[in-house]
Order: sequence, then C-alpha cells, then structure tokens
Amino acid sequence: MASQAHSPKAEGMAEQPLVTVVMCVYNAGNYLRPSLLSVMDQTYKKLDILIVDDGSTDGCFDTIRDLLTDERIRVIHQANSGKPAAINRAIDQIRGEYYAIQDADDISHTTRIERQLGALLSKPHLAAVFCGNELIIDGTFMAPVFSPKSEDHCRSENRAFRMPALDPTGMFRMSLVGHMRFEPSLQVAETYDYILRIGEEHPMVVLGECLYAYRILPNSLTRRAPTWRKQFEGEAFRRACERRGLRFEQQVDDKGPRSRNSLMDNNIAAHFINSVLDSRRSNRRLSALKTAWQCACLHPTDPYYYKALAYALMPPSVTSRLRRDVLAIPLETTK
Repeated sequence: MASQAHSPKAEGMAEQPLVTVVMCVYNAGNYLRPSLLSVMDQTYKKLDILIVDDGSTDGCFDTIRDLLTDERIRVIHQANSGKPAAINRAIDQIRGEYYAIQDADDISHTTRIERQLGALLSKPHLAAVFCGNELIIDGTFMAPVFSPKSEDHCRSENRAFRMPALDPTGMFRMSLVGHMRFEPSLQVAETYDYILRIGEEHPMVVLGECLYAYRILPNSLTRRAPTWRKQFEGEAFRRACERRGLRFEQQVDDKGPRSRNSLMDNNIAAHFINSVLDSRRSNRRLSALKTAWQCACLHPTDPYYYKALAYALMPPSVTSRLRRDVLAIPLETTK
C-alpha cells in the first residue's frame, strides 16, 4: 500500500527541510516517554521537536528528563490553558518549513515523517498530508487502516463536513497554513474545525500507509462525557456552515440510535469496520477476521460491536452496497 512519494533521504542533509513536531502535553503519565522516543527515532532526523507542557501535575516530565539533552528538543512550560491555547503557542514558535502533530500518548511509526514529508515535497501545492493509523487498546496495537485518499476524495470529505483521516496524523506546510490558528473556544473538536478550514482553502491527501498508532484511553473526559463532547462538535459544525453560507441545523444521526457503548467510545466500532474493509481489499482475510473479533471482544454482549465481523464474513458485493450507507457516519476521534 506504499505511496509513490518522493523520499527526502535522497537529498543531502544540508538540503533537507526542517520539520517541527508539535507535542502538547498535559498529564501524559508513563505514555509520554514512548511517545517522545517514537519521534526521536524517526528515520528522518532533521527535526525540531517542540513540546508544550500545558501545566502538567503528574510528574510525567520526570520520565523524559534524560531525553531532553537531545538538542532537537525544546520545551515550553505554561499554566494549564487547554489544548487549543497550547498548540497555538507552539505554532507561534515553529521553526520548520513543515510541522506535524504528535499526541503525547500516541506512537509514530519510524518512517512517518519521512513518508509524509516526501509527499509534501513531491506536490508543492498540498497544504497537508495525513496517513492511516492503528489503535492502541490496553497496550495492544490493532485495527490498522491504510487506504489512500486522493485530493478529490479529501475534497469530497471536506464538503461532507468530515476529516479525511485521524487528526493527529497530519503534517502541514507552513507557507500555506502558518497564518491559521486553532479556535480557543473549542475545548473539544478544535482540530476538526482546524482541518475543515484548511480543506476549504487548500488540497490535501491521505497516504495509503498505516504510520501512526492512536492510544485509546478509557478514562478520558471526552469518553466519559459524550454530551459535553457533542456540544463542541456541534459548535464546530455550526462554524463550518456559517463559513460556507449554509443554514445551520443541528446534526442528526439519521442512521438510527447506536448502542450506549458506542456513544461513550466515540463510535470506535466504525474504525474497526474500516480496518476490516481495508484488509479485505488487500486480500488479508485472516487479518480482517482478527480485527473483527477484537472489535466484538470490546463489548461481547453488545450486538453493535459484531458489525465488523459481519463485514469480514460477507461477500464483497454485499459489503459495497451496505457501505454506501455507512460512509455517511462522521469520523469521531477525540480522546
């Protein structure tokens, strides 16, 4: 599934552009160290690693103190102000020609920066390049998604008020987006709003590779307070309608009610379904079955979590017909 992007390895180090990797940290615990190491160990080495400590109180920075001797790392400490304010402060301090987002509890695969930068270098009109991702649940990596999306596909997703891929997988071109900032009033869905705004003005693509691992935290606030989360998602949607000259109407899930479990976990089953479909398209049937079973095991008594298994077992022709309906479900990714 590798994309044919230009590889910056072919150039001399003096010619390689600087990439800033932004990490906003608030009480990341023991996850911070492996997350930072995954950035430091990238195959692309010309990095500016900018960490914003948003008032952490759990001692997580004690776990990386020995790593901070790396001259590529900068740390900004501030009182807790929320993620939008933290990432805006980081954007004000970016030194690179490009910047990537790294959540402080996630893992970037070693070739992530190299592959995404290669795509941006090969197509100078692109404002952003995303990639596929897998999930980390209870320490286990599972459910990779890796289908590519073209400029036209991403444009269609934007028109439908959907992000083309998981938000922290993005890498951005500063010359096109450096003037943009995250909306401080959106405590949740701030990246959704940001990516929609970029997509309204500039083209973007998704690489057909799984290069990022997204950690699912069962005790996160957004997972424990779905009504609170939906409030901010609705506000981001309202803002997008206003920009596009459309009448705002509260989003309605016209696919009918899902289970309470799916409401609490941001419809994670949809990610498993997409992973199953990607595996089926790549003739990885055993991988599809494994992913489907992992989804069912999340909530063994909830029929909704067996939908991935149905997609793994049914003929592709039936799957295609059903997917015309499923594609209308928006991507939900907040932790």
